Amino acid sequence: MKSFCFQAIPIVLLCAIFAGAQELPEESCPDAPFIRGLRVYAGMDETNLPVMVQADADVNSEELPLPSFITIRFDVAEETPPRLAIRFYHCDKDWNIDTDYFVRDDFFTYTRTLFYEQAAAGIDGYRWRFTNSFPSVDHQFVRFLYSGNWIFDITDEHEDDVIYASGRFIVVEQEVRAGLEVQNDYWTPWNMPFDQVHRLRLTVRIPTPGPIFQDYVRTVDFYRNFDLYNTYRVSTFDREVNTFVEGIGLNQKTFRYENVPAGNGYRLYDLRRAVMYPARRIATKFAGADFTRFRFSTDRSSFFGSAVTEPLGSFDADYLCVQFELEHPFIEDKDVFVAGIFNDWDPQHQDRMYYDGDIGHYILHKWLLRGAYDYQYVVGRYDEEAGYVPDADWLRLEGNNWAAQHLYWAIIYYDDDQFGGVNRAVGFASQVSGR
Repeated sequence: MKSFCFQAIPIVLLCAIFAGAQELPEESCPDAPFIRGLRVYAGMDETNLPVMVQADADVNSEELPLPSFITIRFDVAEETPPRLAIRFYHCDKDWNIDTDYFVRDDFFTYTRTLFYEQAAAGIDGYRWRFTNSFPSVDHQFVRFLYSGNWIFDITDEHEDDVIYASGRFIVVEQEVRAGLEVQNDYWTPWNMPFDQVHRLRLTVRIPTPGPIFQDYVRTVDFYRNFDLYNTYRVSTFDREVNTFVEGIGLNQKTFRYENVPAGNGYRLYDLRRAVMYPARRIATKFAGADFTRFRFSTDRSSFFGSAVTEPLGSFDADYLCVQFELEHPFIEDKDVFVAGIFNDWDPQHQDRMYYDGDIGHYILHKWLLRGAYDYQYVVGRYDEEAGYVPDADWLRLEGNNWAAQHLYWAIIYYDDDQFGGVNRAVGFASQVSGR
């Protein structure tokens, strides 16, 4: 009897382990893109926001814990390292590329010298990893002379109009002092649970005398977690019902945005254990299909919308065909999307789930580098012309509760009148809600 028990245990465990994976038919997963696993973050920690402090700014690290460089990382699966280039563009606060020649300065905002390493033996999903930091010793000619919003394009070295991927980041100065508060409140016009909202209050102190004029500090954008495509803007020129500016003309101002839906913490897809999610198989969530969290549960985000992935030298650092699965009745006249750092929290048409009426599940397959990812389900319709989901509903499947932790952060913009007008980012502040 003893020998029988010792033989049965590993058999049971083996069955349980492979319950999180199934064979990988060729037609099950979409074709992987040329640029895979694009990540943008400040410093060397992939869980950092894509916000860096201007290198020549006089910053006390205790007051502004931001690195002074940005890192761009991505993988490609070509047999030989492709010849690529990166071009950077300064933008206004609405992410429109500045056209002024002095602001663009193509000499300091372009590089075709990109460093890469080879993947470990046995890795199928990619062959070369490009990891480059700007500005750095390796890229001394790349400089971000102006603070503010920046975008970049990864292009073919010989054909600038062939754009393989793009990304966003923000460069800030520390010209002002700022403190952010997040408060819980009820908004009575909405019914439960939608009435649970956050109120954001940013206090800005502008040194006088100083290098900036207080009347030109006019706009603050509030961001939540790693979503750089949806902002809560407060401006001295707007007349929105939920925004307020106090102290106009003074060296201390308060910018408030009220009635921000609290939302919910993110779901977690943890693919780090290769024994549970082996390579070359479709990864299906070990706990089974997801369910709606509306009125049911509130989760605390693991990475505030970011992800952690396996390091380059790991023999398990491969790409997996990951199955997202949501058990839910069919939603008429709307689609369901998956959002995460893998699509910059900006779901596109390829992130739309299909509905399997036989089992009543929404399903989507995506290629993800082995790691742990925050994600959520979004309801809406993709606008092909606009290129995004304009009516995205983040609450219908995820719920709304104060207990959800979010990293709110604010960028303070300065309307500099040089060169016909440049939007500089002169301050940063952050605060975590749900505590």
